[in-house]
Amino acid sequence: MAQPNILLIQTDQQTAETLSLYGNTALHTPALESLAQRGVVFEQAFCNYPACSPSRSSMMTGRYCSTLNLHANHMLINPAETTLPQVLKAHGYQTSLIGKNHAFMKHENESYYPGGIPEHTSTLANVFDYVRLGDHGHLVDGYREDPEVLAAHQWAVKHCWSSPLGHGVNPAPPEKCGTYLLGETMLDYLERVRSTDKPFFTWLSFPDPHTPYQVPEPYASMIDPADVPMPPVDTHTGKPERVRVAHLMDAMDMADEALIRRIRAMHYGMIRFIDDTLAKIFAKLDELHLSDNTVILFLSDHGDSMGAHGVIQKHNFFYDSFTHVPFVMSVPGYKGSRRTSHPVELVDVMPTLLELAGAPIPHGCQGRSLAPYLLGDSTYKPRSFIVMESGEHGEPPRESDIVLRPEHPFDERYFVWCAYRDAWLGKGKAIRTADWKLCLYANGECELYDLKNDPNELENRNNDPACAEVRIELERKLLLWMMEKEDPLPLNTTVHLSMQSMKEKYA
Repeated sequence: MAQPNILLIQTDQQTAETLSLYGNTALHTPALESLAQRGVVFEQAFCNYPACSPSRSSMMTGRYCSTLNLHANHMLINPAETTLPQVLKAHGYQTSLIGKNHAFMKHENESYYPGGIPEHTSTLANVFDYVRLGDHGHLVDGYREDPEVLAAHQWAVKHCWSSPLGHGVNPAPPEKCGTYLLGETMLDYLERVRSTDKPFFTWLSFPDPHTPYQVPEPYASMIDPADVPMPPVDTHTGKPERVRVAHLMDAMDMADEALIRRIRAMHYGMIRFIDDTLAKIFAKLDELHLSDNTVILFLSDHGDSMGAHGVIQKHNFFYDSFTHVPFVMSVPGYKGSRRTSHPVELVDVMPTLLELAGAPIPHGCQGRSLAPYLLGDSTYKPRSFIVMESGEHGEPPRESDIVLRPEHPFDERYFVWCAYRDAWLGKGKAIRTADWKLCLYANGECELYDLKNDPNELENRNNDPACAEVRIELERKLLLWMMEKEDPLPLNTTVHLSMQSMKEKYA
């Protein structure tokens, strides 16, 4: 394969189970289904942190958040880190970002590292040749002054942004909404901006279907709430207290099934809007004869619980509704299975794309390249488990700490709980195999789920004596993983004697 173009498509806050490719019967996404027919669906792909910027930062560096020292949302990549677009740019790629960033620092004022931002490092302007940013609620570079776009944005913020379950039908025409505008920006890039003498790497990053939960017609009414699959009710028996706190702070104790169905249907409409936009982009790649030499990867940064476990949006725990993400990949010449259960982490994205591009994987990258599997290497061995991290140092709030909370699901006074720093206090790690998931938290809370018999993670088996051996084995695996993944940077250049140096001297 010649040095391929790379199109990395990312949505924000979308769980794998929202797609028909992962079994959803209510929502069909023809563009993604056509992509899967040309590539492979990774059925077991997981983010490494269930929040936007830590997840994106891990993906763009191939390194875990505990290594990056990024332990909360809105913390961005240390400019001294080596990133995916930085390496690709150094190896001949034209690099671009179209859409949401939430990973790379933009200017000196964003730096919280000593010494500020040095030159020629991984900042937005240094690693991308072309940038057109898009924000939640429809604002996109190049269209920010358009009165109709501003009206669409203002409506979304006013009606659907601050309350836990705010949602609605945006009255704007689709062509004045962010998803459409990002699609137009991508089409313009392919036709007019793209260098024809270089391969391109484009991070096409949609801010949807993240909140605000709103979309214009026809998408707002495209999915009948009665057809939406619903998660089973979680009573929270035996669950960590942080789950019950989130349930109350999300006002989900006052949300009935009809309301959750309406929000899920709106969420699905936002996804279908993205899919229709992708159809136009895939057609343009075909028209420009680029498809046969373009790697396309579709994924999300993390999930949205959408009512599962009695919560909404994202939180500081590890249920699949937060962490299981879509991962669909098309590689020119791929001849393998159309689906695989091989476990994948988003930290694997960087080494995979670098290897497919023929670029070196930098020292300190902790992900595992999927390129051998995608290129048909019969010796490829998949991961046996995946690991996720979350949370900041500190004690998580208890139910007794709740003084103020939303009085109903549309109460706009206190904003959404997952935006509070308090919601992310209390560090945790989780290890997931095909059959079991163990979640350990710094305050001593623990969850253990038998995924074969309890795929919805309703019964915490941590204190079950029959599961003691499983728990101990998973704890051991996690401990060994933590030792193996301790940061290998900086390189030790202070000791020059080694067995290799003896061999070279006396051979």
